[in-house]
Amino acid sequence: MYTNGEENISEQVCNALTELGNIGAGNAATSLSSMLATKLTMTPPKVGLHDFDYIENVLDGADNTVVGVLSEIEGVVQGMILFVIGIEDAKNLVNCLVPSGTDWKDTMGLSAITEIANILIGSYVASLETLCGLKLRYSLPQICIDMAGAVLGIPCTEFGKVSDNAILINSEFEAGEQKINGYIMFMAEAHSFDVMLNKLGIGGTNE
Repeated sequence: MYTNGEENISEQVCNALTELGNIGAGNAATSLSSMLATKLTMTPPKVGLHDFDYIENVLDGADNTVVGVLSEIEGVVQGMILFVIGIEDAKNLVNCLVPSGTDWKDTMGLSAITEIANILIGSYVASLETLCGLKLRYSLPQICIDMAGAVLGIPCTEFGKVSDNAILINSEFEAGEQKINGYIMFMAEAHSFDVMLNKLGIGGTNE
């Protein structure tokens, strides 16, 4: 058994999540390189199934200010996917996309972050579709700047009553001289997790 946060998951589940992360990262790197018009490299993502407290700690605690971009997923799988990035990484990300001197918190800067998040979210949703053979839809992402506890509070309130876990993907990439570290969190109903894992042929999370 592999241990991720406080959850024990099988080697099969761990391998499936790793494949999900690798396919999503590959799709994202191709799209982002075209958008950024610069060489972009991504390290192999770290993927795991974690509880909410673990995720909050990864983001340096509930009171740490972060940027979150949230999208809802519909279809056979009902859930939310959240891109979270720290303030310094948000600044570095904006520097890759907009003219020098642009305030990362103005309309242009936040639009740039949202567009990057949209590409990442779309890439990982596409990898879910590829691996699970499911047709999924996701909504236009919404961005906010707030404490990590508040940003995580939206999906946790929605799904925390029916599932204690979320898939967490840590993506690190480098564009030009900028190094950016971000997180993709996928949260769904317990039934939706089981649907995905069954489609992968490895059963539910408790097997």
